[in-house]
Amino acid sequence: MNRVFNIFLVVSAVLLAGCKHEHPHAEDAEAGHKHEAGVIVLHDEVAGRFGVATDTLRPGAFHSTVRAAGRVMQAGADDAVVSAPTAGIVHFGRGINAGAEVGKNATVATIDARGTTGGDANRAALAAVESATIELERVEGLYRERLATQSELYAAQSALAQAQAAYSPTAASGQAKAPVSGTITSLLAKEGQYVGVGEPIASIGKGSGSVLRIELPRRHYREAPSFTDATVDIPGSEPYRVSALGGRRTGSSAGTDAGATGAYIPLYFSVPGNGAPVGTPFTAYLIGTEREGVLSVPVEAVSEQQGAYYVYERHGAEHYIKRRIEAGDSDGQRLEVKAGLEPGMEIVVAGMPAVRLAETSAVAPQGHSHNH
Repeated sequence: MNRVFNIFLVVSAVLLAGCKHEHPHAEDAEAGHKHEAGVIVLHDEVAGRFGVATDTLRPGAFHSTVRAAGRVMQAGADDAVVSAPTAGIVHFGRGINAGAEVGKNATVATIDARGTTGGDANRAALAAVESATIELERVEGLYRERLATQSELYAAQSALAQAQAAYSPTAASGQAKAPVSGTITSLLAKEGQYVGVGEPIASIGKGSGSVLRIELPRRHYREAPSFTDATVDIPGSEPYRVSALGGRRTGSSAGTDAGATGAYIPLYFSVPGNGAPVGTPFTAYLIGTEREGVLSVPVEAVSEQQGAYYVYERHGAEHYIKRRIEAGDSDGQRLEVKAGLEPGMEIVVAGMPAVRLAETSAVAPQGHSHNH
């Protein structure tokens, strides 16, 4: 806002400077002012000074977009998975959620196998180990006293070995541990959900870079697979396209993320390199199906005034006309124009504030006259 105000001051000063000098023609004295209804006059010298540039409007490819909110999450291209060591009910540890940092071997969740259908298989395996151990000790005693055969001893040893193979100390603890140090990028199961042995319950990002979590409104559920790219607008930074930085979509929790709400589906994008701090909110434009033959202009070419949208057409040498447009989708970098413009028009695509302020300065202040 301060930048626009400063441009206004400077442009106004430049445009009105000519009023302090005598001109052989009144037309020259009015450089920078409206000469006829709807026409804005801005000298090329002034336009160049403030970076005014134009481009010819042509139909082209444009992608369907959905505006959504997002948040930066630390992670990287190399993700590790936390798996359930046994079947049972998931109970996440305190402070475990998407974005939390964990160390290697830290307990992410505990799987409670009690009360599940079929009982706790690992507890039964432990009982079998204990029983086989007692039986082996009994047979070994008998064998030493020559009251048991060598075949009976081998059978008891084999039974213990089989019982031990079926028993897992890790499964017995029920603790699902982080295989690497890193940041939890998503929870793949909900608190209290039943999971089978080996099912993934969380993912951990262990590389450099960022994972972006974008909340897709659930009404766009059917379109979710088409959103393979996004334009990201983080406050204080220039907007960027995920694919332009070598990033990619890494998947969707499809509503199973423990942090998801009923109205949104989390989508995840991986971006190489160091990005914004973890937790930084941003606006995203999810980019979907491509459409051909669409008229669009850069977002910086558009002026919003009292709820309406305008662009400026260069209409001859040093002459500009304001055109009202009907805006369509935006991908964060370009805005679809549904009505108000035609192919072949020469549109201001840079330095638009200078043209707009030249339009504003066309109204001379009270007491000002161009009669010199």
